[in-house]
Amino acid sequence: MSGIGPDAGILSRWTALLGGREPDLFEGALRVALLVDPDEDLDAARRRVAELAARVRADPKGLLAGLRRVLFEEEGFRGDSESYDDPSNSSIARVLARGRGMPITLSIATVEVGRVAGLRLTGVGLPGHFVVGGADLGGRYLDPFDGGTLGEPEELAARLAQIFGSPVALTEDALRPDSTRDILARVLLNLRRSWERRHRWEEALSALALSEGLESESGPIERERGLLLLKCGRTEDAMASLEKYLATAGTEDAEPVRRLLETVRGGRSRSGEASEGDAAERRIFTLGEAKALLPRVRELTEEAAGRYGQLTAEMEIERRDLVAQWAKDLTSLGLEIKGLWLVDFDSGAGYYCWKYPEKDLAHFHSYDEGFSGRVPLQ
Repeated sequence: MSGIGPDAGILSRWTALLGGREPDLFEGALRVALLVDPDEDLDAARRRVAELAARVRADPKGLLAGLRRVLFEEEGFRGDSESYDDPSNSSIARVLARGRGMPITLSIATVEVGRVAGLRLTGVGLPGHFVVGGADLGGRYLDPFDGGTLGEPEELAARLAQIFGSPVALTEDALRPDSTRDILARVLLNLRRSWERRHRWEEALSALALSEGLESESGPIERERGLLLLKCGRTEDAMASLEKYLATAGTEDAEPVRRLLETVRGGRSRSGEASEGDAAERRIFTLGEAKALLPRVRELTEEAAGRYGQLTAEMEIERRDLVAQWAKDLTSLGLEIKGLWLVDFDSGAGYYCWKYPEKDLAHFHSYDEGFSGRVPLQ
C-alpha cells in the first residue's frame, strides 16, 4: 500500500481479514473503527452485540418484532442528524455505544444484532442512503436511520425523495443486497470524506490505504492518493501516485490530472493547496442550489467544448490549456471535475451528476459508484 497509511498493526489485521474469502462484515467494520480510535475496545462492541441479540431472542412476539423493540424503542437507535458527518459516526463501536450514527453503520449494527439473534438480514446500499433488507423482512426494508421504520419499496423511494428534494427511481438492481466488500468500501469512503472536510489529510490517507484492498482497479486509488498527498505537502510521493494513475486512465479522465502534474512540475502550485484543476475547497449543494448554478456551468462548458472542437489533434498543448482553464473555472464554483465535460455537485450524501450536453441536472450517484452507477432523478 505504497508505505503510506494506517498503523502497521491495524494494517496487518485488515490484510488478514481480507485474505482469500468474503470477509466478515462486522469484524471488518470493527477494524475500520480503529482508524477513528486506535485504542477502541473492540471486545466491548462484541459483548454489546451479544447482549442486544439475547434480548431480541427473548421477545415473545418473534425475532423481527424483538429486533425493532430492542434497538429502536428501548435503546433508541436512530440517525445522528446533528453531527452526521462526524468521523465517529463511521465507527461501529461508537455507534453501538451511543445508539447514533449514519445510515450505513446503523445498518451494519442492525444486521449483526439480527444475525446473532437468528435473523437473515442484508445491507442494501442506495444512492445517498443505506437500509436493511433480507429474507426475513418479506420484501420490505428497515431504515435504522429513521428509527427502524419498516416499509415497502415505494415507501423507501418516498424517503429518498425527501432526502434529495426530488423523486428518485428505484430499480430492481438498486435494491439488491450489497456485498461485504462493497459495504466496507463505502464505510471507508464515508470516513475519508469526513476527514477530508476537516483537512485531516493524513487520516484520510489511512482510510484510503484500507480501501485499496477492496478495489478491483488500482487507478482510482492512486488518483485519490496523489491528490491527498499534494494536500499533505508530499509533492514527490504525490507525483509518483498520479503518474501511476495516468498509466491506466482513459484519455478524458486523465486530462485534468495531466495538467495538474504539469502545474506541479512547473512550480506554479503551492504545497497543500493543489488539487485537481487547482480546485477550491469542496462545497455542499442542495438540489435547488445545484440546479440554479447549472445554467452558468452549461454556458462555460458549451463555450469550452465548442472551442475544443475547433482545435485540431495536432494542437495538443492548446487543447490541454483550454481544458485546464475550463476545469479551473468550474472548480472555482465548487464543482468536482470527473472527466472531459463531466462534473459533479457534492450533495453531502453523494453527487448530482451532469455531463455536457445534457439539458438538465437529472442524475445522482453515491460517492463510491461513479458515472456508471447514476440513477435518474424523476
